[in-house]
Amino acid sequence: MAAGNRKRPRLDLGAVAGGQHKRGRNMFGILVGTLNKAKIEEKEKSASEAAKKRQLLEQRLQAKLRKETDSVRRAEEAKKDKVNANRKEEELQLKDSIHKLRRTRYPLLANFLCTTDQIPMDGSEPPPMNPLSNPPRSHPPPIYYLPAVLTPAQEAFLNRRKAEVKEAAEKEWEAFREERQKGIEEINELRRRVAEEEARQKAQKETENDVEMNTDETPKEAAAANGDSQPAPAEPSPEKPAENGSAAQEDAGMDVDDSASPEKVDAAKDDKQPAEQEKEKEPERKEEPAPMQADDVDAVEY
Repeated sequence: MAAGNRKRPRLDLGAVAGGQHKRGRNMFGILVGTLNKAKIEEKEKSASEAAKKRQLLEQRLQAKLRKETDSVRRAEEAKKDKVNANRKEEELQLKDSIHKLRRTRYPLLANFLCTTDQIPMDGSEPPPMNPLSNPPRSHPPPIYYLPAVLTPAQEAFLNRRKAEVKEAAEKEWEAFREERQKGIEEINELRRRVAEEEARQKAQKETENDVEMNTDETPKEAAAANGDSQPAPAEPSPEKPAENGSAAQEDAGMDVDDSASPEKVDAAKDDKQPAEQEKEKEPERKEEPAPMQADDVDAVEY
């Protein structure tokens, strides 16, 4: 009965909710602190020497890439300018030859009558037309001719056409001269740009070659500064010891032969004894025992 009458304790939901809220705040504070710490470490890392060197290297690479891109673009533009200059020059030469021919040919043809000419017989003016235009095509084709005796209408027609053709030819030539001058200036400008680009590329290549040569010579200069290129010690001459030895032997021989001074003879003998002992030892090392010679009776073949 006592166990049955016991009541289940009620949970304090407010305390539980407050504990969870406090735990969440603690976790959030830890997370914010970790993030701030990582941010500080990232700033310190970016401010370090390695990051500065890396950033400097990236800037150099980007500058080099931009320089190469600009160089390639300028080379392509110079190539296009060169092609355009050649094409414009060819077109200008063709037009010049055409206009020179028209300037000389049309005044000559104006001295003749053509089968397609409409000459008014009553003295009125012919219909307006371009004096430098070719005669219309017809069948049979137009023919230029000049009668032996001209009528007044034909003579007036020829005089009028000569003046018109000459004036029109000169106007056309003057207009072409202005066009030719502008074309020549444009061609010269294109050629100048191409020459500047070629000179710039040549100077850039020379600069790069100088830099490479300086880079190659730097290790050699450093080695020379460190003393790597010191002269090797001179080897002793093999002839001098022999000469000295022979001179010593001669001096020793002269001392031995000198019988007037016994002290010198004794000293020479003392100096000579070690040399004679060495000479005596050397044959002992080299000599081998000679084989025993057997008698003819006791000889045995081995």
